Amino acid sequence: MFKNQTLNVAPAAVMTAGTNGTFALKRAKGSVLQTLVALLFTWEDRIRQRQALREMDARALADMGITPSDVDYETNKPFWAA
Repeated sequence: MFKNQTLNVAPAAVMTAGTNGTFALKRAKGSVLQTLVALLFTWEDRIRQRQALREMDARALADMGITPSDVDYETNKPFWAA
């Protein structure tokens, strides 16, 4: 369900954890445009995943060990938040 369904190409950008707990976008080999496109695909994927999570029934959530409060927390995040 949460599998990344973006294009099957080498990633142009990766998210790395910073020392202060924040994430920084590091550009790999490629253009700024490739990095931007990869970021947009990531955001779109998060939107789809959170929508699918929001639509799951209580039994499926319980099978995965996810509580309704976990769902509320995750689905109320903005699309740019990991």
